[in-house]
This record gives sequence, C-alpha cells and structure tokens, in this order.
Amino acid sequence: MAAMVLCTVASAQSFENPAGYSYLSSGFVRVGEFSSTSRNNVGASAFLFPSGDKLVTGLHSSVTAEEFLGGLKQVNSMFGQVDYNLVSYGWKASSGGFHTIELGAKVNYGLSVPKEVFHILKSGTAQSPYNLSSLRAFGNLYGEIAYGYSFPLSDSFSLGGRIKLLMGLNSVDVVARQLALSTTEDQYRLDLDADIDLTSRSKKLGVDGSGYLDYTSFTGKGKLGAPTGGGLAVDLGLVWKPFKGFSLSASVLDIGGIFWYYGNSGTSSGSYAFEGLKFLGMEEMNQDVIMAKLRQTGEDVLGVIRPKAVDGCVKFKAVPFSANLQASYAMPFWERLSVDASGLYTGYSYCAPYWEGRGGLSLDFPGFAHLGISAGSGAFGFVYGVNGALEFLSFKLYASYENGIGGVIPYEGTPLKANNKVMLVGLCYLIR
Repeated sequence: MAAMVLCTVASAQSFENPAGYSYLSSGFVRVGEFSSTSRNNVGASAFLFPSGDKLVTGLHSSVTAEEFLGGLKQVNSMFGQVDYNLVSYGWKASSGGFHTIELGAKVNYGLSVPKEVFHILKSGTAQSPYNLSSLRAFGNLYGEIAYGYSFPLSDSFSLGGRIKLLMGLNSVDVVARQLALSTTEDQYRLDLDADIDLTSRSKKLGVDGSGYLDYTSFTGKGKLGAPTGGGLAVDLGLVWKPFKGFSLSASVLDIGGIFWYYGNSGTSSGSYAFEGLKFLGMEEMNQDVIMAKLRQTGEDVLGVIRPKAVDGCVKFKAVPFSANLQASYAMPFWERLSVDASGLYTGYSYCAPYWEGRGGLSLDFPGFAHLGISAGSGAFGFVYGVNGALEFLSFKLYASYENGIGGVIPYEGTPLKANNKVMLVGLCYLIR
C-alpha cells in the first residue's frame, strides 16, 4: 500500500488521492517528483503527406483540399502541463490522521486553432464568411504550497483533503470571443472582440498617444519571478475497502483558480478592413510564396487591429481540474497480483475536456518492487501505460509512462497521431 500511496505508480496520471495517506503507518519525504503531460487531438500525420520520395505539408499542390481538410478537427488543439514537486513531507498524527506539506510549481500551455484557418490557407477565401471564434493561445506558470490531512472514519473508509495556496508568476492569454472573417474582391473584413493579457508588475508595454498598445516599446527592468497573481485550490478524496483485497478510491483535484494581475492588457472590439491573401490557394503559388504572403498579411492585420490599452486589470482564471476513480482487487490465490481499473476526466476553461477509462494488472513485492501495466480508450483513442517502482532500504524510486499508438517523428518526438502522453518520475524516503 505504501508504494501505491506515496509513489502513485498505478498510472502515470499521478492521482494523488489525499485520502490514501491515512493508511500509512510512518512518515515520508518525497523529493523532485516530475511529471509531464502532452495532449493533442490531431497529430502531425494530419499535416504531412507523401509525395514521391519525400513528405510535403497539406498546403502542397499535390495534396487535395479534401484529403488535407478531411483529417482535421473542427477545433484543432494541443495542451501541455509540466508539474514539478520540489519537496513533500508527511507525518502520522497522534489522533490517527496523517498530515502532508508540499511545495511545487506548474506550467500550463496550449493552443486552439479552428479548422477554418487551414481551409483559408489551402483553398483561399471563396467560401466567405468564416467563423474563427475558437482561436486561443495561453500559457501560465505558478507555484503551489499545499497542506493536506487525511483521517480514517473506520477500518474500511477514509477521507482526505488538501488546500493549496497558488502564487501566480507569469501568464499570457489571447482569447477571441468573436472572430468572423468575410471577404470581397478588394479586401478582407474582420469582426473582432478579443482580449490580449500579459502579466508583469515591472515591465510595461508602451502606449501610444491614442491609448493603443505599442509592441515595439517596453519600460522597466522586468524582475524575474515577481508574483503576478494569487489564488486557492482544493483536493478532496475518499478510499473505501468494503472487503479484503478490494479497494475503491475517488478524488477531485485542483478545484479553484488564480486571480491574475495583468499589467499589460489590451482589448480589440470592432470591424477592421485590410488587404489579404487574394490569391492564396492558386496552383502556381509555391509554399515559400504562401508563407511570404502570410507574413505580409500578418503585418497588415497588426497594422489595423490595435488593442486598446487597459490599465492593470485583475482576472480570475480556473486551473485545470481532474476527477479520478480507481478500483483494485487482489487475487485470492495470490495477493501480490491485482486487477485494476481506473477512469479520468480532466476539465479546462480553455480547451476541450479529456477523458479516459482503462484496465490493468499490478504485481507488488513489498519492500522490493512494483510493476504495473494498463490499457484502455480515451478521448483521442487507444492508450496504454507501464509503471514501476524499486525499493532499497527506505528509498523508493518510481517512474511511469503512457501514450497512444502511432509513433513520432524521428529525432523530434512530435506525435504522428492524436495522443495523451504522460511521464512521471520521482523519489521518496519512508521514515520508518
């Protein structure tokens, strides 16, 4: 049980159910746990196509619009998270409960691009208008200081909770609430309602005489790490063991968010007209010409869409949360072998949610090693996982990995298929 609670190697999805700690008989110190999550609902294979003895992008003239656009989603998105737990310390309370203190940091980032953007790039703008309102880019970095307490209500049932103080360090958020593009023979017309938010307490974007943000002008020294937000989040969990060999656990993690101070903010609202990609998609245009035209159009867009500066605004942004369910049953004929099942739901305020369900097998050799495998299906298709832990004296080294099937681009690691890739590694010391 200690390996399952402390090292969370039943899945790479480090569930961290706070209720499980109440079953520990001794304290622990955990250092340097690192996990990385990467999710995308469309892979590189949707953008790369064979042409003779080489690969070309979907914009190449040898690839038809139907072939390219048919492999894309209505909203093509990616999400990444890096979670670093600097140190965790837990100790048994005289009342029978268990205390934990944790210190760590998280990075979240992502991008959502509507299919219509690629339709314009491939086929031109003959089918105007286009709704591009799901366009979004974001990233944030924040620290966590957490205190948790778990306690048994009986021999078979325990509850636990954890409260986290969140300290915002940096955040950028570009969101289009409304973004509609229509074209005529002579020009493009953009109906826009969007915000651009960037945190900074010491480095400021310039503002021109008309009150618009000037991206070529900065003031201040930009002190690294100056707090730019604050908030709270809570974790709740339970563990139930109705009979010997069987356990059921459930948890909801990271319910809460951060009030960010955006020292550099701008808003754009209105209709804008500019010259655009009139000939984009013509067969005689090669990819270099298309990219040059895109850069020119980007400069034209920035020339007419000038965000109006907003002084020091505070906005609340929820952090990603997850709901988890796990069940495990140790075989009566050999208790070291367990059959496992788990479910996961992760929700965001800025991306489509992710879900999965899986089953697996675990082998536990107390005081020596743990090994587990799992497989199932999720929002992006098939997923599998492997995990393990080694124990020497009072030290436990643990790691896990999960992914889908489909491969990556050699030497780059870019997924060829939609995937949910999660890696976890850490070290803990049991205080006997």
